[in-house]
Amino acid sequence: MKVINKLLITIFVIVGNSTFAQLAEDSWSFGFGGTYPRFMSVWSQAYSGTENYGGYLSLKRNFSEYVALRLLANYNYMEAIYDFPAGEVVESVSLISGALDVLYYPIPCSPVSPFVGAGLAGIYFKPKNAFESNLNDNFLEYQMNIRAGVEWEISSKWRVVTEAGYFTPSSNKLDGENNTHEHKGLFGTNCDTYMSFNLGFLFYFSEGNPSTICDNFSGITVGSPLTNQLTAEDVEKIVKDNLPKEIVKEVIVEKPLTEEKRWILVGVNFEFGSATLTKESFPILLNAMQVLTDHPEMKIEIQGHTDNVGSESFNMMLSQRRANVVLDYLVANGISESRLVAKGYGESMPIADNNLDEGRTLNRRIEFKIR
Repeated sequence: MKVINKLLITIFVIVGNSTFAQLAEDSWSFGFGGTYPRFMSVWSQAYSGTENYGGYLSLKRNFSEYVALRLLANYNYMEAIYDFPAGEVVESVSLISGALDVLYYPIPCSPVSPFVGAGLAGIYFKPKNAFESNLNDNFLEYQMNIRAGVEWEISSKWRVVTEAGYFTPSSNKLDGENNTHEHKGLFGTNCDTYMSFNLGFLFYFSEGNPSTICDNFSGITVGSPLTNQLTAEDVEKIVKDNLPKEIVKEVIVEKPLTEEKRWILVGVNFEFGSATLTKESFPILLNAMQVLTDHPEMKIEIQGHTDNVGSESFNMMLSQRRANVVLDYLVANGISESRLVAKGYGESMPIADNNLDEGRTLNRRIEFKIR
């Protein structure tokens, strides 16, 4: 069992070292998924059918953490049902669209990242069994798009995407009836409207430049200006210099002593705004694991801490996730789970000034507290 656990940890290290921060500047992503479309405003003697389906492909460019431009190709099959005294008649329409939308992410660094968007699309559609027989033809038009959705992080490169859209084509022909006196579309236009609900996946295949905004949510990361300028000894000295006066003793993980009550794991860091360990963390964790192996009587509370950037609730959740990752790593390497407790403290226990970049870096940390 230990051999399997160590193999899994090795795979985790390899995969973890190949990841990058979500929503980095100038990133590219590819998306795909299914669509459920539905008529919203149609002829007064008709209503939307339920036998609707579709699918989409997308290519997206995030110019910054907040703004993206997306090209989305969509196929929709929809039905409208005419309700006549003699019985129901079903009109169907096949619609292909190519949309270009601007998307805005108000909370870009969160694992659950909402967005809104708007844009235009070129559409090709073909009604079948239309009420007005002359509309059983091919049409090429344009439409206005309004969208809202959420990206749900499942790994550093993959997201699940849920999205709803509201669309107004440039004519009133979509439902197979072209009444010139109806005003059903956006801004009172004489147009049919429809909605779509998308469920799919998004893959970030190009990271672009590292995000300086999302970096505020993480510990010291590979390639950041701080790690390029400071050695491990420098960071250790900074930590010691900035510890509060009421803490008389402190122990860095390289020199833990069993009689001490706590030590700071300098060098245990995570990817931007996530609980993915960076490669410099593993030698420190291996050292900590050896200490716990040499002292089987020692019981530890693994504490996760963040700076004060972001909401308190997000920081609390993030610190708990990071503490859990460290616990899982130790357990997978043979440390009994009964000796360990993981607890996130968010931004509530700073050891340095959160008004300074250097202080925020120090506050984003993992600590061990001997129970």
